[in-house]
Amino acid sequence: MYNSVACICNIIHPCRNEISGTFILFQWILAGIAAIVKVIRPVWWIFGVRSHVPLRDEDYNTTWLYMANGDGEAELAYLLEPPPEIERTMPMFVQFEYYGSHQSLTPFISNISIEQFSDTVGRHPQAHDDEWGELLAEFKPELDTKMLVHGWKANTQSRSIQLIRDAYNRRGNINVFAINWRDQADSIYYLKPARYSIHVGRAVSRLIDLLVEKHYADPQRIHLIGHSLGAHIMGYAGSFARYRVGRITGLDPARPAFENCIGPENHLDATDAEFVDIIHSCAGILGFQKPIGSVDFYPNGGRAPQPGCSELAKIFTGCSHGRASEYFAESVHSDKGFYASACNSLDDMKGKNCSGKRILMGDPVPLHASGVYFVKTADKPSFALGANS
Repeated sequence: MYNSVACICNIIHPCRNEISGTFILFQWILAGIAAIVKVIRPVWWIFGVRSHVPLRDEDYNTTWLYMANGDGEAELAYLLEPPPEIERTMPMFVQFEYYGSHQSLTPFISNISIEQFSDTVGRHPQAHDDEWGELLAEFKPELDTKMLVHGWKANTQSRSIQLIRDAYNRRGNINVFAINWRDQADSIYYLKPARYSIHVGRAVSRLIDLLVEKHYADPQRIHLIGHSLGAHIMGYAGSFARYRVGRITGLDPARPAFENCIGPENHLDATDAEFVDIIHSCAGILGFQKPIGSVDFYPNGGRAPQPGCSELAKIFTGCSHGRASEYFAESVHSDKGFYASACNSLDDMKGKNCSGKRILMGDPVPLHASGVYFVKTADKPSFALGANS
């Protein structure tokens, strides 16, 4: 894990995904986008969204791209090092929210300074209650615990987190935490929050240790759930914690600067918890293409139905990068269920040639599952199609 910050992985260029059957289609789409960009770029200047580097069409996906924020809206992201003045001004506080166990809408909040974690290598401070204030006063160790964390350009009120938090709050009798690192995630220079994710992960691991050591939590009943960059944060948290958590769910783990990095220690992977389930909803574009979990689900082959995961959709209608969170949130209470079919290989999944054992995706996934699965969904809520899909 200690090489994670350095390996994020191509500091100048994002990690590349393999060429897929839809590559040609995307090239045609990008050609159309190029013309649109030339028209709307002056509008960005008028409204203060100014380019710090030239947005040359030929550099798309190498020095800049459009990425979905926590509400599925497309925003410009630079894949270059930030200027020194931005590098020096990253806030060092992260907000931890605890929503209790009885449908609470008002959380207990602690602002935790994680400056101490930024240079922690090979050591892990002893967990203490002092800095967490009232956050843990109502924690119930006899209940399951869910921890949620968002990704780039998001916060705990973003749709990607709010849907899941509300679903679990409706269920009740569950400890629900949300980690708000919005001040660090809100950077147009994507590589900075990407590198910062390791420090947020260390802070989450500190909370895990505190719950186990001081509040009698069972680590096997702790479930970490992260979207996009948040998926890798939870991977770091699971790896750094003194106690192995029961489950991590990665919701379309972020691809740029992570996929194809050397070594699983640089991103969420199957070793970070007893069970790791992944939902790939924008595979090979904004999310990981390759399987990295104990079990990997590819709804509709890893791409949402149209408008779905296309470059044009990222700009105007949002992107299916956030669809993984919607699927998961719906799965908490779905009476139909997301039924997935086992695939013999990733190639079979891409060809939709999967007819193996069927299991449920999302919250009710069987914790002994393994392998790659294809899931068919509807193109709008409710997404689950049930056992007859």
